[in-house]
Amino acid sequence: MFQNVEPTPLDPIIRLISIFKADKRDNKIDMGVGVFRDSDGNTPIMAAVKQAEQQLHNQQTTKTYVGLSGDESFNQQITRMVFGDGENRRIRAVQAPGGCGALRVLSEMLAKVSPDSKVWLTDPTWGNHYPIFHGSRFETATYPYLNRTTKAVAVDDLLDSLSRRGPKDIVVFHGCCHNPSGAELQPEHWNEIAKLAAKTGFFPFFDLAYQGFGDSLEQDVYSIRTVAQEVESLVVASSCSKNFGLYRDRVGCAMIMGETSESADSACAQLLSTARSSYSMPPDHGAAIVGMILGDQQLRKIWEQQLSDMRARILGLRNQMSNKLRARTGHNRWDFIADHRGMFSLLVLNDEQVNRLRDDYAIYVVAGGRINIAGLRDEEEMDRFIDAFIDVTE
Repeated sequence: MFQNVEPTPLDPIIRLISIFKADKRDNKIDMGVGVFRDSDGNTPIMAAVKQAEQQLHNQQTTKTYVGLSGDESFNQQITRMVFGDGENRRIRAVQAPGGCGALRVLSEMLAKVSPDSKVWLTDPTWGNHYPIFHGSRFETATYPYLNRTTKAVAVDDLLDSLSRRGPKDIVVFHGCCHNPSGAELQPEHWNEIAKLAAKTGFFPFFDLAYQGFGDSLEQDVYSIRTVAQEVESLVVASSCSKNFGLYRDRVGCAMIMGETSESADSACAQLLSTARSSYSMPPDHGAAIVGMILGDQQLRKIWEQQLSDMRARILGLRNQMSNKLRARTGHNRWDFIADHRGMFSLLVLNDEQVNRLRDDYAIYVVAGGRINIAGLRDEEEMDRFIDAFIDVTE
């Protein structure tokens, strides 16, 4: 059966994790894998999660299936967190196994209802977007996003490209904290994108993996809420891996906004059919915790404060790195690092520079120079990175 099977190359980030683990050097720094780390280098279990887990342990009386759509309290709470507290009668939500699971079931559902559509991804985009949409047999293409010279969004080129999209185009947006670039569209840009979507008829597909890691829980979904006010329908894949620290528990939500309540029901039925044939029933533990936190005033307050502290750490590291690079180099070429949002920035490095960082300095970054700034523990590691970075780039 398997004698002639060709091995599939590992995802570059997964491969990088393996190389990092095998590295015996004590001073190695992991700025590749996309997880938040505190100043001790740990990815902590959030305090509100700990409390909710204990409550769940005390209260839960069964491990039976929760149903195809998952935890309804979780679904309702995530819908409100993303779309707000207004009228949501055209929105349906289905719990999914992580943000990737939400992306995949939404992609499969859209492939059923609009198989001849083309999916447009930002240039650059998160590497797993390609296998997810190709797995649903979609043709993919890219639209301009990052200006690789300024490291800012190429707004004019982006808007020009979107103005030429139409009803058979599915346009994937990063709701906030663009991965891998870190470069952000501003509210005025989202206003223009929303009007373009309404005018040309392209279908918006939002990947929301980092709500709360950018500017705030509310500001980070300005993109989605603004576009939702202008278009008849869209979808959102949301992840709780980062903002709740529930990476291994695989907590995600697939949301559909339909033209009417009836069309939302029909699309949701297709989504549930897709889920049934993919993984049948979603995992319960993580979603139950999130639903409990968001539904409890005290737990939510604890969670929001810790999330704010995590965001402040990321922004502080960004400002520190930008200031140190300016002081060390005498120019403002790296000031964009302070302007970016989320854990990542794309420094646009070539393979030789990336390999030198790894081989000569035990510093691991993703190909192309994507760094996870939250991978730095303290000022000592920051200075080591800056010394190495200047050496390979200046």
